[in-house]
Amino acid sequence: MKTTLLKIIVILFLLFNNCLVYAQNNDKTAESKKGKSKQENEIKYPYFFAGGSLWLGFGSYTYVDVNLMFGSQLTKRLNVGISGRYQYIHDKTYLEGEFETSVYGGSVFSQFAVIEDFRKLFNTKMHNGILIHAEYEFLNTKYNFLHFGDTDLGRDRYWLYNMLLGGGYFQQMGKQSKAYILILWNLTPSTDNPYTYPQIRVGFNIGLSR
Repeated sequence: MKTTLLKIIVILFLLFNNCLVYAQNNDKTAESKKGKSKQENEIKYPYFFAGGSLWLGFGSYTYVDVNLMFGSQLTKRLNVGISGRYQYIHDKTYLEGEFETSVYGGSVFSQFAVIEDFRKLFNTKMHNGILIHAEYEFLNTKYNFLHFGDTDLGRDRYWLYNMLLGGGYFQQMGKQSKAYILILWNLTPSTDNPYTYPQIRVGFNIGLSR
């Protein structure tokens, strides 16, 4: 399981690195174009965006985590949004037989760019920065996902409510799209929560308006 997750993380970081190279080349192409006025290159706020993140692991332990989000970039630094999440877990190595479950839910979130553009601080050609992320998450999970050896005691499924806070790095990809890496901690831990923290997310946002 650990080997599979490690491979996934390496692949995701390679993909993220390719995104950075693409963004850098895209910026150079944009700078080489002439004849456009300054107003045409300005980003108009607010605008809507969609995106998300994806984690996959297959084998004796199958893990699928899909997180889709939709929101509005209110200013250069601030955005708000909602997300939907679905997880599928299938563990063939469980001692008492195969274990299979699904987790679903959503969240509301906000992000604020503490450093909106490193180009304003350093001699760099890439538009990137640092952001903080706050999120209120609600997930519906199965009792045996946490208490594998216990009976359900009439509690088949239940809701988890988590307040997540963290930060990360983002890379602008064009005027209204970006890729990001986040590290999130849970401010409301409980014994009913089967997840470990901090959590790492790698994802992207794509602008929906010009």
